[in-house]
Amino acid sequence: MRKLLVSLIVFSAAATVGAEDLTLPAAASIVGGAPFFSDVRAFNTSYTDDLEVVMRYRCFIPTPCTPTDDEVTFTLAPRQSLAFDDVVVSQFNTPNSAGGIEFEHSGSGDQLVVTSRLFSTEPEPTVGMFIPGLKNSEAHATTVLTSIQNGGAGPSFRTNVGVFNREDSAADVTFRIIDGGAQIGNAVTRNVAGHAGAQVNNIFTAAGQGGHVTENAVIVVSASHEIFSYAAVIDNHTQDPIFVVGAEDQPFQPITPSGPTATPTQTVAAPTATPTVTPTPPPGPITRIVAVGPGGSMNFVDEDSDNSTSTIQVGDTIRWEWAGGLPHSSTSGTCCSGDGTWDSGIQSTGSFEHTFNSQGSFPYFCIVHGQFMTGTVNVNP
Repeated sequence: MRKLLVSLIVFSAAATVGAEDLTLPAAASIVGGAPFFSDVRAFNTSYTDDLEVVMRYRCFIPTPCTPTDDEVTFTLAPRQSLAFDDVVVSQFNTPNSAGGIEFEHSGSGDQLVVTSRLFSTEPEPTVGMFIPGLKNSEAHATTVLTSIQNGGAGPSFRTNVGVFNREDSAADVTFRIIDGGAQIGNAVTRNVAGHAGAQVNNIFTAAGQGGHVTENAVIVVSASHEIFSYAAVIDNHTQDPIFVVGAEDQPFQPITPSGPTATPTQTVAAPTATPTVTPTPPPGPITRIVAVGPGGSMNFVDEDSDNSTSTIQVGDTIRWEWAGGLPHSSTSGTCCSGDGTWDSGIQSTGSFEHTFNSQGSFPYFCIVHGQFMTGTVNVNP
């Protein structure tokens, strides 16, 4: 069933005061080395009343993203369930994009139930995760994501995080990783436009802690107003994910170490003459390694910064080394249009080098995964 059209005038007249809208914070239809699709189900819990529903697709990947069709209207009969497989393409005709879906309906607060499965067909058999439709009351200014894992030699994990902003105004969002009662790494910030979202792949790498190993961290998400937050915790060996919905939390406060704070008295030695130091000549050009898709991820990971940003000097070389066995590219330019400075082509193994002979900031991306997989090389004088 392609679309069930109902007059918006009828929908507005039938609207019931107190109805609570729903949001799917993540939906996608991506075709490539790591394809993702969303199957959505909508159910009317009433035994007697029809339910008119308007669903709107708010895509934010790639950036900018304009849906071919951004609004679909349908009717659910009493106790009826409708299936929208690959909803981003079948209903909104917007392939190779990702975002959130907002649902407005004419019924009482709990009359509409929306569920979905976001899944990948690679590797086979499919792996995926359940994503529920969230009520507006489940959006909060401060939320906590639990069951966060990263790294490990046996069952190795990575965690992606995201938010969706249902409000009209933009929100400033900050992610902080807490492990063992203390913050680790840097805070990661994003500005999220109204009716849009943002995703941070491999949050530990983005926070400068890609090598940190944990089985029980939490992430505190602070925003300037109510948003939905979520995490996908992924087994690097099987690519099997779990979906974590952000729960309401207390406002973030830095943790002050407990116990005595007095500083012991120190004996300071008398100053001595400063020895003459022979300056060390500056090093010559270097070659910096950037791992491409380590652990089956969609990340570029610089060996020095442990994230997707490389900082080098004029004359230095970046060598991208394919690490995860999946097809990726390193293509210069702002996603998703190459500028011709370099292009490795799509490959699953091996390496590719480029020497930077001028200063500046050079963005790049993966042709296969677009906005999901980007990096930057900053070249200093």
